[in-house]
Amino acid sequence: MDLSGKINGCNWTVVAQTHAGSGEFGCQISTNIAAPAGDVKRGFTHDQIFLTPEAAVLEGLREGMDWIGLTTSHTISAN
Repeated sequence: MDLSGKINGCNWTVVAQTHAGSGEFGCQISTNIAAPAGDVKRGFTHDQIFLTPEAAVLEGLREGMDWIGLTTSHTISAN
């Protein structure tokens, strides 16, 4: 069973989508930050494999939120 989750903020979105493989689950993460110069989008795969889709989607959302936090605080550059 694949799961997805979505978290929205005032100018950003994080989406996590699980995918099954050999009895384990991976997670694809997409982020979008609305900016005056244009949206900043990033998509990446979580670097871990999980035993359940619930764990995968929760960790994917957490990882996406971490990336949003680092980007909006200007700790890292999204460009």
